[in-house]
Formats: sequence, structure tokens, C-alpha cells
Amino acid sequence: MSFKKIVKRISIILTVILLIGFFVLENVLPYTGIKPQRRKPEDLTWLLTKGTKPENYGLRARDLTIQVNDSLRLSAYLVDANTDSTLATVVVLHGISACKEVDLERAKVLADAGYASLLPDLRAHGQSGGEYCTFGFYEKNDLRVVADTLARLFPMRPMAIWGASLGGAIALQAMAVEPRFRFGIVESTFDEFDKVSMEYGADWFFGLRSHWLTDHVLAKSGRIAHFEPDSVKPVVSAAQITRPVLFMHGDKDARIPMWFGQRNYEACPAVGKRWYIVRGAGHSNLWRIAGDTMRQEVLRFLKEQSGG
Repeated sequence: MSFKKIVKRISIILTVILLIGFFVLENVLPYTGIKPQRRKPEDLTWLLTKGTKPENYGLRARDLTIQVNDSLRLSAYLVDANTDSTLATVVVLHGISACKEVDLERAKVLADAGYASLLPDLRAHGQSGGEYCTFGFYEKNDLRVVADTLARLFPMRPMAIWGASLGGAIALQAMAVEPRFRFGIVESTFDEFDKVSMEYGADWFFGLRSHWLTDHVLAKSGRIAHFEPDSVKPVVSAAQITRPVLFMHGDKDARIPMWFGQRNYEACPAVGKRWYIVRGAGHSNLWRIAGDTMRQEVLRFLKEQSGG
């Protein structure tokens, strides 16, 4: 084969690679975060070992629909405490591409400790409305409407919030704007949206972490979903929270490095804050690694908040 033909073929291959790369950059990556996979409970049977119904977990629950704005409704479970009296209602927030049913085990921990819970499908997840996930930009205001709803239903009952991963980031942002959340539990979350986006982007590009690439993708994501990615900074929200927060993170988390979560903890000025490391745990297996000890840590924190 002549040298000219070799050069021509290489040029064609490089052109095709560049075109594919440009297509992915402009039409795939900007949607990967803001358009999470909308999973139904039956898609998560591998995770929900006791099934998808609250009663399978020893819980008493009813469906609740919350209208957060003119066009968006959240689907939720309202779960009763398993005790004679109820100390508070805890809003429990799932991670990205999940749904409210993944939090039934957390609801069980709460119910047995005397706490009711509200388990919503976040916007653009599960059975809730909404096309795009904005990582707290709009969701924090959804949670203010949730607080309004709980205040109408239970005017004398305190409220709190518990979130994991995406849910943890939203929980911190919600606590910063909604003082009715008396305490929070935050698992495995990030400090700044652009930083965690770069970590996730490295999975696409063989470990490459590019500020330019991240900024370009997020700018387009923001235009598509009509939000400001640069303003999504849970660490800034954490610095405004003076109510107690229990921060938990696995020290082997490859998705959201532990020091992201530690920054949130260190920024929070609350006197009653706590930092709990799950040794050997990654991003999604904290409860599998340290189920009993982690449950005891949560129960200890809950007891402190209830004055027991």
C-alpha cells in the first residue's frame, strides 16, 4: 500500500473519531447527569431484597402527591412511626437514577426509633414529574414545598432530612434555605457540582480530568435544563447550617472521594455536627459493609436530637 493511501486512511479514521467525539461532547455528555435513568421499583429488585412494598419492611405507609409548582408533582410515601408517639418526620432523599423504594430500609430504621418519614421520588425520578435533574438548584425549593405540606399535615411535629449521594447534596442545600429542617443526615455526597462532574467525566475519558471539558459540558447542561451549575455548591450551603448534621462517607469511595464529604463537614458550623467514616466502604455499599455499626451511629444521633 502506497504512503499516500496510508495517510488518506489515517486521515479518514481521525476525522471519524473527531466527529464521533464532537457528537458525544455536544449531544450525549450534557444529558448524562440532567437526564438520569428513570428507574421503576421493579428495575431494582436486585437491590430491594425484601421487595418494593412498605409493608414488606414492617412499615405502615400511604401514597402522597405533592404539587411543588404549576406543572410538577412529586410522588411520595408517607410512613408512620412504629411507636406510640412520633418525635419528628424525616424527609428521606434517594440518589441519582434511583427511586423512593430504595429508602424503605432507612424508613424502617427511623420508624423503629419513633420517627415518621416522607420518601419522595425526586423530580425527574421514579413516578415524579419533571424532565431534568438539577442537583439541588430547583430541588431545594421543592423541599420547601414539602416542608409546607408536612407543616399543614402535622403542624406541631418537627421535621428533619436525610439524603444519600445526590439526595445528600440536595439535603444540605435544602437545610440552608429551609430552617424548619431541625437536623440532617448526609451520606456520601459531593461539595461542588463541577468537581464531582469532573470525577464522573473521568470515567468516560479513561481517567482524564479536564476543567475545559467539564466547564463546556456543564454550560450546555445548564442551558438545556435552565439552571446555573456553577451555583450548585453544597459546601457553601453547609457553611450556612447551624442545626446538627451527621455526615457519613466511605473511605474507599471512588465515585465521590471522601474528602469531598469531609469538606462539607468542616464547613458546617453546627455545634452538634458529627463525622462518621465507614472503613472499607465505597460509594453505594456503606450499609452492606457496616450495617449494624452504622445503624447504631444513626440511632445514637437520632437519640441526641430527640433529647432521649
